[in-house]
Amino acid sequence: MKKIVFSFFIISTFYLSAQSEKAWRIGLQWGAQDNHNKWSGGMDDAHARFHENKYPAGAFDLIARYDHNKHWMATFGMGVNTYGFNFGISNNYKFSQIQNRWSGANAKFTELQTPILIHYKFNPNCKNNKWVIGAGFVPTFAKAQTVTSKYTVYADGAIKAPDIELTAKNTSGPNAMLRFVIAREHEFKKGGILHAAWIFNAGLNNKAKAYVNYTLDNTNYYHEFTNTGNFVGFRLAYWFKPYCPNKKVK
Repeated sequence: MKKIVFSFFIISTFYLSAQSEKAWRIGLQWGAQDNHNKWSGGMDDAHARFHENKYPAGAFDLIARYDHNKHWMATFGMGVNTYGFNFGISNNYKFSQIQNRWSGANAKFTELQTPILIHYKFNPNCKNNKWVIGAGFVPTFAKAQTVTSKYTVYADGAIKAPDIELTAKNTSGPNAMLRFVIAREHEFKKGGILHAAWIFNAGLNNKAKAYVNYTLDNTNYYHEFTNTGNFVGFRLAYWFKPYCPNKKVK
């Protein structure tokens, strides 16, 4: 019985290794990240009630994967990525109306991305799970947009002065980002692969700027923030059964 189990393990290992040699796969990838924006101009002083928040962005890609051998692979993708700005002002509130604790303004932008990465795959464990690290280049393309957002407080039917006003502009044309990946993946017996990764992004260009105005305690404040594409995010991908044009796997 032990010999049968051992033989089955050897055959399964060989079969999965064969599927990872010079094989193409198509898959889908979804993810989320918090954009990091930096103060880049305007007033250095800010009111204590003002907050510059992380913008909750996301991405979705159609991706191709080429496994050259059991250690090296490349991935190529095309999809959409979002980024933006989010600002808020804290307000007095009631516990029965906690949704009124914040007033804010935000701006969202969408771009086309085409990530190209090279990965190194470590040896799998007995459950066919393995660690993967990778790095690459992410060209992006966006159309120029201007987004405005204004939050106005209403009290007793009268309109007060705006609490916060935001104007954000992105840059048109191509941009670029560098990406580093640490991932864990599992290859199923039928050939599919589930891949979970933490990604670390470093932008190479200024992607967008935000200009925010607000008035508190009879003082007008003005700040400028810049988005360069820096963020830490999570990606979950699934690749379907491999296509091996140069060999037949029995």
